[in-house]
Amino acid sequence: MNDFYKQPKILQWFEAILLASIGFLPTLLIIEKGNSQPIFYLLSIIYLPIIQFAFTPFCKLTGAYKYYSPMLLGYMANDREVDLHSGTSFDYLFVMRRYKPGIEMRNRLLMYHLEGLLTLIDLIENKSTPDTVSIVGTSYFFNDRTLSKMGFKITNPSLFYRLNLFVNFIDLIWMHSLSKGKFTIPKVWNAKKAMISGTKLRENKKAIDELYLKIKSRTIASQAV
Repeated sequence: MNDFYKQPKILQWFEAILLASIGFLPTLLIIEKGNSQPIFYLLSIIYLPIIQFAFTPFCKLTGAYKYYSPMLLGYMANDREVDLHSGTSFDYLFVMRRYKPGIEMRNRLLMYHLEGLLTLIDLIENKSTPDTVSIVGTSYFFNDRTLSKMGFKITNPSLFYRLNLFVNFIDLIWMHSLSKGKFTIPKVWNAKKAMISGTKLRENKKAIDELYLKIKSRTIASQAV
């Protein structure tokens, strides 16, 4: 669990509202200045990672972000569709900082993603989420072969999802570099969209669980060396 959410609820809300308020102030400045000097709007590209970081706790507490694991969330998830995203920079700070950059962090991140899928399967099995739900995710680091084994269908993402990756490029660079253990430019232009139904995801629970246990065993073994 993200250490931030281990605090008393009232303290979480106070800090989340304070952080979101502070993060929103530069937005007003950019809008005000941009009306007379449009070049100020270019600052939005730099500022976007800051506002996303600042609003993460507020989005989580209000339910806009529904976490299935510490590093896998559904944006505005509902009974019709779950739009999966990897954790934000805020989550990286509180969750991934305990792991070494490189293979350890990469394996842990993958484990959290698989844990999230298993949690989603449990919700479907318990009827908390209908098996008719559509589950989608867009990323540049998908392994097509692995996802196909887990029952996902791979397609090209829409323009909206491609643009979303590009506007988050600054965050993606440093998070991807940490997972690789060196400075690396993420290949967002190779992004793929993965889709699966709730029923199909549930049917592939065994394959997902086996992959999770395999990565977990490998990670534990590498730490023991």
